[in-house]
Amino acid sequence: MRYLLLTTAVAAMTAVGSGLLMPLPAAASVHCTAPQGEWQPEAALRQQLEGQGWQIKRIKVDEGCYEVYAHDKAGNRKEVYYDPRTLQPVGSED
Repeated sequence: MRYLLLTTAVAAMTAVGSGLLMPLPAAASVHCTAPQGEWQPEAALRQQLEGQGWQIKRIKVDEGCYEVYAHDKAGNRKEVYYDPRTLQPVGSED
């Protein structure tokens, strides 16, 4: 009985500990607050990234940010959030 309680406690602590050590996605706290009247057009972001050799798959708005799904110049898959006012990256899922 004591062995069973001990192994159960160790298993529970391991499960809880592993969950605490797992990193959250970088974009979990991304939230852009610029009023839409101050946003640059999506086409400007597309042009900026294509100029860097990116192949854009999709751009959408999420939490007030532009969320870009693309492949960079090296062919790496990217999911990056951009501030729609500055077109600067503010987080990623990579």
